[in-house]
Amino acid sequence: MIFLLSLACGPKEPVQKVLKVGWQQEEAWSLGCYFPPEYEKMLDLKRSESREISMDAMMMQWKGQRADGVQFDEKSIDGIELVLLSQPDKIEKLSRENLEKCKQVATGVISTGDWISWGASLPSTLTAGECRRHFEDTVFDYLEITVDFQNSFPICKDDEIRISGTVKDQYRISDDGTWMNVDGDQNLPSLGKENLPCNIENCYDGMLILKFTDEDGRDTVYPVGSEFIFKAPLNGVITYGINDDTFYDNIWYQAGGLIDHASVELSPR
Repeated sequence: MIFLLSLACGPKEPVQKVLKVGWQQEEAWSLGCYFPPEYEKMLDLKRSESREISMDAMMMQWKGQRADGVQFDEKSIDGIELVLLSQPDKIEKLSRENLEKCKQVATGVISTGDWISWGASLPSTLTAGECRRHFEDTVFDYLEITVDFQNSFPICKDDEIRISGTVKDQYRISDDGTWMNVDGDQNLPSLGKENLPCNIENCYDGMLILKFTDEDGRDTVYPVGSEFIFKAPLNGVITYGINDDTFYDNIWYQAGGLIDHASVELSPR
């Protein structure tokens, strides 16, 4: 007599997908790629260590040390390394993006040259929209009245500075003109005078002015006079000078052998 035993089986447990980490090369691939770990699931110390490992692995391949035909430009590598060393959190996203590029090369979707070109763009794309040149130091200078703008200081969006000039020192901007200080000739408003750099409300001929050039090359000029508080609307550069369009006839006031010379101060707020 034959007995048949029927076993009741429940639903099968789903097979857990094993995450690849480290160097991997599938059979049809032309080269190996580095697979980064799931950083967000790690404790801080382990996460930091994993970032370093991922960065070292990428650098190894980019420098041609894996002998797989991949070698980024040395200047590009230096630029990428500089950013990643100062902002290691960016390693996580970059290592994932790099893996996708590597897999595309390995499977023939893009060329090695495309990958290298992507690498060349990284120093700028990794810092796009960032500003690492905040205005942090106080600057003391003497005002030049024979040039349009003097000096040039980088400034970041939302940085605030106070710019001021001394009012006791006098100069004039034409042979028959009146003596004035950094507030300019208060009898000669510059509103609408297109020949002058500062031609909006509160601008006066000869006054101390500030020019802001944003990262896209657009200029904006502000009246300063004896004091002005400026908040940068974007990343850019500031310079300063006087509100004039001819400089050959500008002179400082002189009395008893002493020549006036206005000082200018720029300080962060």
